[in-house]
Amino acid sequence: MAFRSGNTISGKEGRIYLDGEEMAYAKAFEANAEKNKTEVSVLGRRMTGHKTIGASGSGTLTVYKVTSKFVRLMVNYINNGEDPYFTFQEVLDDKSSGRGTERVTIYDVNFDSAKVAGLNAEGEVLEEELPFTWEGIDLPEELRDDFA
Repeated sequence: MAFRSGNTISGKEGRIYLDGEEMAYAKAFEANAEKNKTEVSVLGRRMTGHKTIGASGSGTLTVYKVTSKFVRLMVNYINNGEDPYFTFQEVLDDKSSGRGTERVTIYDVNFDSAKVAGLNAEGEVLEEELPFTWEGIDLPEELRDDFA
């Protein structure tokens, strides 16, 4: 199959859900998985080897300021010790690309920080950047062999 520019996937054609609720006020979402490696020195080799010993997940959600949800999360943690975990599902469905729908679900999402107050005299809309970590991931079975 020849590559066509129309097959590229537009990130605007996606949606993000937090515990099943669509976040219509989301501006950007990114989740990353990073391998944790240890160095392995071997006699007779000048290059250091690397052994994967685990992985960690992190990401960032950027939203327009339309709710106090994330302020409340931080206040509840600071005042009461409540530290909830969530599930994100990213749905990417650019019908013009011809690639179908991709659904990536990440589990045990925990927010690292949240802006608890902010003003802007320039008249710009307010945004919140919310870094998080996550501990589990799933891709529907029918998509696992899609790129093999």
